[in-house]
Amino acid sequence: MTVQREMMAVDQDSKPRLSVFSKMEKMIVAMAKSDGETGIVMRAKRNLFSDQIESFSGCDIVDWLKRQYNISDVKEACYLATNLCQYGYIYPIDFKLSSYTVKYDRSAEYRFQAPYFWPFRKDGTADSIKYAIYLQKRSLRNKQKHGLEPYEQEAFDKLLKVFADKKEFIEKQAREQVRMSKAGLYFYGHQAASVSEAKKQRRKEKILLDLQEKAFWRVHRPPPGCIKTMEEGPKRYFQPSQMAARRRKNKESFKAEITFLKKALERPKPKLSKVLESYLTWNEQYQEYDPFLDPNAALPSNPWVSDDTLFWEVTDTLVKIPTELRVKKWAISFFNLVKDEQGLREFEDFLRKEYSLENIRFWKEVEDMKNGPRSAIETKVEWICREFLSKTSPKEINVDSKTLEIVNKSREEMRGKPESMRYILDPAQEHIYLLMKKDSYPRFLRSEQYINLKEMAHNQPLKKRFFAFGSGKTQIKRQTPSPKSPRRSTSSEREVNSDISGDSPIHSINTPMHSYSTGNLKDMDMKQTPTSSRFLKGSDSSLLKSLRIRPTYTIQASPPTVGLSQSRFPISKRQGKMEGVESTASWPCFIHLWLITV
Repeated sequence: MTVQREMMAVDQDSKPRLSVFSKMEKMIVAMAKSDGETGIVMRAKRNLFSDQIESFSGCDIVDWLKRQYNISDVKEACYLATNLCQYGYIYPIDFKLSSYTVKYDRSAEYRFQAPYFWPFRKDGTADSIKYAIYLQKRSLRNKQKHGLEPYEQEAFDKLLKVFADKKEFIEKQAREQVRMSKAGLYFYGHQAASVSEAKKQRRKEKILLDLQEKAFWRVHRPPPGCIKTMEEGPKRYFQPSQMAARRRKNKESFKAEITFLKKALERPKPKLSKVLESYLTWNEQYQEYDPFLDPNAALPSNPWVSDDTLFWEVTDTLVKIPTELRVKKWAISFFNLVKDEQGLREFEDFLRKEYSLENIRFWKEVEDMKNGPRSAIETKVEWICREFLSKTSPKEINVDSKTLEIVNKSREEMRGKPESMRYILDPAQEHIYLLMKKDSYPRFLRSEQYINLKEMAHNQPLKKRFFAFGSGKTQIKRQTPSPKSPRRSTSSEREVNSDISGDSPIHSINTPMHSYSTGNLKDMDMKQTPTSSRFLKGSDSSLLKSLRIRPTYTIQASPPTVGLSQSRFPISKRQGKMEGVESTASWPCFIHLWLITV
């Protein structure tokens, strides 16, 4: 294969090409020389496509680079050969991903790319229309040899949706290219001795063209996960030729330049020392609000360092309670208050209480009009003038007559020209802005609303509350009942109390409870068992019989003596005496002893 030196047709509208591509092209031209001394020797090998396709291995290109450029390190030569392959100057025949990394062995075979498919060629641009035609052409051919891969099929479906209006054009171009390839029109004019040789040569050229085209799109539309080396970046909005046409000098342009220079001479120029001093002051003032300069500005945690997103939640556009730094920043200047949507809402609430809401509403409507679509400008200007500048409007703003005259004059001159009416309300808007800045803004900073807002922002918690449900670190509440709360009765006590008449005064007795927890009752009962047994010896059956029978009680006013000296239970102030049972023990003690015996 003979590679001819071709230079890219570069005009002033094309992007400047990097010089590294010119160096790589010189390198490829030197490699592809047909003589065996300076170029790489191509060898015909048997492969899947044809019996005779000339190619070279990774060892051949690495040895040539080492010999031509005196490279001693094999890794450096392999890295240079890999760049030539990834930028599309050479391509592997098998198109495996591992083959695009050139190794110093004979595991992969390579070929030189045709100059038409080199990077940054004006005729070989890789736009989406050509890519769609290429995929359509492959889908029309043999599915087994030229079938689309999954990522190519997905890209083809997306392109058909994008170019729905050009679907017929894409299909027509693809069918025409397939027809020309079958007719042998891609044959480069080689003279053949016979018809069979001509067919073989035509088939070989057709296979080579398919390989070159596939290698070209493999570089410009790589599979997912591969690096796109030919990323060009954003396109130009203005072409250099258009910009040069605008820079053409004429009489009007010279007059405009003279007027500009005259104004520049009259413009006051501050000293450089004053400018630097004001810049340093501004930097010191706003440094505490920059999270990259001050770590305290990114409380509770820096999202650029940690994975905590709480900073974005508390500094959202509209929040219930703004942060302390955000509220403090509103006091620096009126511009900081107005450009913050949360601050603008708080200022609107303050002006609503001051009965001057029409000022901020006028300012907001003018801002929306200036940033809105051109088709709605004229209607929006008429509505604003009728709503805020008319003398009969209930929402008329306080604008002096001179400013109002300037606005009305501009409206009459630019009527019917919506592209020129976008900024005709700037004099009135500037007047209202200065009025709010000098009058309403200082009163807002002194108002109770702003002071309360600062206190709420200062006291709000900036840490998330995490609830550990089911964890072993959960604190268990104490089960010790309060001295004032009644102790839960057992099932046996509820059974005994159910026999007591509801009219009995015992139900109204407020017995002070013990301070032991429920878990210690068993231990306490075990300690009292011997004493209880001695006390009930010989009289336990009569006691049980008397408790099971509905007894009558007599209330004793004076506190009796207690027979159980070892009992730890407090005794009620009022105690009942059971008939037929001679005992000086209190009624709660009887209940407790009966529960122990049961």
